[in-house]
Amino acid sequence: MQIVCKNCVMDLSSEEITFDEKGVCNFCHQAQKSLKEIEAEKHKLPEIIEQIKKDGKGKKYNCLIGLSGGTDSSTVLHHAVQLGLRPLALIFDNGYNSSVADENVLKMVEKLKVPLYRYVVDLKKFSELQSAFIRGGAMNLEAIYDHILMAIIYETANKHKIGWILSGGNTSTESICPSSWGEDPRDLRWIKSVYEANTGKKLEGLPMIPLWKEQYYRLIKQIKFIRLLDYY
Repeated sequence: MQIVCKNCVMDLSSEEITFDEKGVCNFCHQAQKSLKEIEAEKHKLPEIIEQIKKDGKGKKYNCLIGLSGGTDSSTVLHHAVQLGLRPLALIFDNGYNSSVADENVLKMVEKLKVPLYRYVVDLKKFSELQSAFIRGGAMNLEAIYDHILMAIIYETANKHKIGWILSGGNTSTESICPSSWGEDPRDLRWIKSVYEANTGKKLEGLPMIPLWKEQYYRLIKQIKFIRLLDYY
């Protein structure tokens, strides 16, 4: 019985895994399919950039970029400026930012002359939420970071009337992850239930975004995401 993919390191620790006759797993096939679809869309980048500029005409910023200080988001910021966009950079400080990451962010925004908005979360509340997730045995401990970041990004974009968010996510490096390995960070009811079950309190004092509000920003406010690195 095969237990490891011949093409990657995925194994039976993923309950959804299947292998073809060559020993290649279903995750690799899905990744290759996604990459082919993206390749076919790359020619549309100039059109998208022109639309971002058109939508942002007369506004201070025409796009929002969340910066972590890592390679992906820093590369997105570089390309955005090279493409002639006017981004607002956002950094989410949850108390775990390394000095190197912070230094990278400052170097980038100063060199590229991009304004930076730093959101510092209530560190005591965030630590309490993390503790509840650890005690509750949640698999996806990063779900709370991802959820709060999404809430902050949408709120900031809406506040500054920004219609486009440039993401550092990309299919090349983030296309393989079994759904059984972690819960959905968009599920606010689940996040609240884990917190309440392990603290006996209601979750308050942190940026949160219920599904209806996310849909409001997407469908009514027409705030769009683009994974810029996929085009490179």
